[in-house]
Amino acid sequence: MAVQRLSFDRVAECYDATRALPSAAHEAAIAGIVETLREIAVHPSLLEVGIGTGRLAVPIAAAGVRVVGVDIATAMLARLRAKQPDLPVTLADAAQLPFARPCFDAALFVHILHLLPDARAALRAASAVVRPGGLLLYGRSDHADSPRRRLIARARELAREIVGVELGADDWHRAANRAFSDHVRDVCAPVSETTLARWTEGGTGREFLAAIAGRIFSSTWAIPETAMPELLRQLTPWTEDFLGSLDRPIESAASFTLLTAQLPA
Repeated sequence: MAVQRLSFDRVAECYDATRALPSAAHEAAIAGIVETLREIAVHPSLLEVGIGTGRLAVPIAAAGVRVVGVDIATAMLARLRAKQPDLPVTLADAAQLPFARPCFDAALFVHILHLLPDARAALRAASAVVRPGGLLLYGRSDHADSPRRRLIARARELAREIVGVELGADDWHRAANRAFSDHVRDVCAPVSETTLARWTEGGTGREFLAAIAGRIFSSTWAIPETAMPELLRQLTPWTEDFLGSLDRPIESAASFTLLTAQLPA
């Protein structure tokens, strides 16, 4: 049976606008990643798995890191090439990297491990192409409990009730966290965890509904087109009743955390 791979080609045009961290948080995350890399090499080389549009890779490369990227989404890579034509990228699966030997100081996974069909296989593949003593870097965004989480939970409940579709786990980081911790334990790599940025996310109920209707986020792609009108018909009044107004501001505390594992020398 073929493994389903999740391509972000369908949202390539809006990916940067809908996934970007706030400017200050983005700069802090980039600075933290670059500083971590320079602790192990003066001119570090980095493989980014799931490089996408290069929203991280381009500024990391601008800071002097030699970045190579892999992704399965051709439209995402096209947008990266439009930004940075000379940044080396390859169309490749995360679990089948096209490198014959350890040739990187580090491998970076950001907002990608939870989307991979086999995160452990991807981590094994990355470890095989990182030199002894090099790093595996896993970056994730975390969100505190907020009304937005309840909206997401209700959308998930309705999708299950209407068409029997599961939109993913309530905590989509849980499986990725487990895969990373299990892998680094297996390879005896000590891990450190650093919060590089904190910020407050905003939005409204109306914007949340528009994101669902527009299938901006990958979890909504499993909802059949024929079921979307009914889901929105039920979700819209529930959201308005829950918030008191579709235009009420919703705030959520968020952070970007980097987990760093150093492979045995």
